[in-house]
Amino acid sequence: MALQNQFIKFEEKIRLTWNDSKLKKIREKDESIRSDIRTSFKEEGYSVKEFFQQGSYATKTTIAPLDEDYDIDVGVVIDSENAPKDPTEPKKKIKKVFENRNLKDPKIKIPCVTAQYFKKGEKHFHLDYPVYKKVNDEYFLAIGKEHSQEEQKLWEKSDPKGLLEWVKSPKKFKSQEEQAQYKRLIKYLKRWRDFSFSEGDRKKVYSIGLTVMVGESFCKSISSDGDISDIKSLKKTVNTILSEYFTFTGNDSQGNAQYEIKVNLPKRPFNDIFVKHGKTVGTTIQRKLEQLKRNLDLVIGEPNLKKQCEILSNNVFGDDFPIPEDDKKMKKFKESGYVSSPQGA
Repeated sequence: MALQNQFIKFEEKIRLTWNDSKLKKIREKDESIRSDIRTSFKEEGYSVKEFFQQGSYATKTTIAPLDEDYDIDVGVVIDSENAPKDPTEPKKKIKKVFENRNLKDPKIKIPCVTAQYFKKGEKHFHLDYPVYKKVNDEYFLAIGKEHSQEEQKLWEKSDPKGLLEWVKSPKKFKSQEEQAQYKRLIKYLKRWRDFSFSEGDRKKVYSIGLTVMVGESFCKSISSDGDISDIKSLKKTVNTILSEYFTFTGNDSQGNAQYEIKVNLPKRPFNDIFVKHGKTVGTTIQRKLEQLKRNLDLVIGEPNLKKQCEILSNNVFGDDFPIPEDDKKMKKFKESGYVSSPQGA
């Protein structure tokens, strides 16, 4: 249990919730932006029916960013009766709201409107605001850029709230302990991504991609006696991810194996999350996961708690993973038997 205690301390350190005190100013900015959007849309004749939080804050799988650049992901819903035919029109209004607030470089992307907020010259939080129209109980996402061809602009059937519910509990867990372990694994892999990848590649290893892979591949490690082992759960889950999502595409000129990654959303529109970069970052992600697997094997095979934590801190998660002080009386780490049942793809 000694190493498990270190994992719990690590999760407590990196965890971030929407109500966290450090987000107080960001919450205030978000409320103010919502008010401006509501006013702008009302002037155009399509009132906002609701705002809803998307992303990891809504599913309680957020981690504190290493660079202090927080993500804000808010869905904006308008009624279908008054929704404009051109789905980019309300997105233009959001972009204008961002411009009026002097947010940095607001852009209309295919699925949403984005902008960056700076504080004292440093990135402070990043905004993503997708727009939906609601027809009865169904949602349609505004697709298209500002200057897209007409055939590339559409209201695409989507299920954003269904996706949130899936992430919260993709399968029927037998206990709260299983669900809690699953959510911890999502946070661990997000921090592993942030620590292990270069800035250029990190942006392409999408959080929703990691989340879906964990959700479909999660392997619990909770013994019949209730002993919990996050490292063994993480290792088995990583093994399953490696076996399920990567396709060998051949060797490069130096004979190194190349891979493509493909992960489909479990809810509408069921698209491939990595469709833009699957062929270019697939090999990088596969190699990093293999490296992670080797490090986890080293930790499991190491009897000394401090050395285990040093491997995890130096090679996997970074400085936030706690390393215990030297203790002559420290007992060698040994976990009792456990039950690990794959519950994924």
